[in-house]
Amino acid sequence: MFGKGLDVCCGSCPHAWPNFKNLSSDEIKELSKHRFQSNFSAGETIFKAGSPTSSAVFLSSGIAKVYLEGFDGKKIILNLAKPGYLLAGPGNYVDSTHHYSVVALTDVTACFIDMNLIKSYVRKNPMFAEGYLKDISGKSLRIFYKMMSLVQKKMPGRMAEGLLSLADEVYGADEFNPILSRQELGELTGMAKENVVRIMKEFCNEGIISTNGSTITIKDKDKLKLISANG
Repeated sequence: MFGKGLDVCCGSCPHAWPNFKNLSSDEIKELSKHRFQSNFSAGETIFKAGSPTSSAVFLSSGIAKVYLEGFDGKKIILNLAKPGYLLAGPGNYVDSTHHYSVVALTDVTACFIDMNLIKSYVRKNPMFAEGYLKDISGKSLRIFYKMMSLVQKKMPGRMAEGLLSLADEVYGADEFNPILSRQELGELTGMAKENVVRIMKEFCNEGIISTNGSTITIKDKDKLKLISANG
């Protein structure tokens, strides 16, 4: 379902992108007027790498995975997007093309705002421009550190880092249903599905985590942090 969101103001949305606070009331009204909303079921593609960056996308509900796909079809999950997350990459100012794909992991409601409107605020509103740069820079740094982790850490360290990221950054709890399949956990941590299963079993045997169906509980967070730090 896709429609124009005239009934909701971006300034009062509880899941609005924090940088919208740097817009004036007139800019917020203009933004809200040009907001389009779409609903996606779990598994649906929100946008695909190679598609044009005509809109900035913000989730207002649900969780989506942000990933790269290599020449051999293998995927790397860069991040999990939650409500308030800006989905607009550096391609906006390079070639107007998305360089990663986004797929809904749960049912998702997403808001689409014309990228030209966002760019106009960047040009004329210094505080908004600074907030935009901070957002893009923060995401870039995260990718740098993730790539270093994938290259330098051994598999237990990568798995520990992935579980800590899910607990602290995505769910805010040490017991959670990661939504991700074991294959996707491998794409998040840079390893094959079989290795994910093996290392998860080792963590369970050592009392670091426990699993009940799809639910994961971190039992010894200090040890998990140590494994992550030591790689």
